[in-house]
Amino acid sequence: MSIVLAHRLKGCHALLELALRDERARLRPDERTLATIKKKKLVIKDKLMLFDDGRTTSSSH
Repeated sequence: MSIVLAHRLKGCHALLELALRDERARLRPDERTLATIKKKKLVIKDKLMLFDDGRTTSSSH
């Protein structure tokens, strides 16, 4: 994964965090929407972890 893609993923993760905050601030947050946003955040976080693991492994060789 390129550094550019990692930065884009971090930006998407931040936007999802804002969406999560906005949804929670609603009078009646939609639980399905909250769950969807959380799942998307986890997918991005997993991809970023793989990227970080790859960078750590390749830099230690």
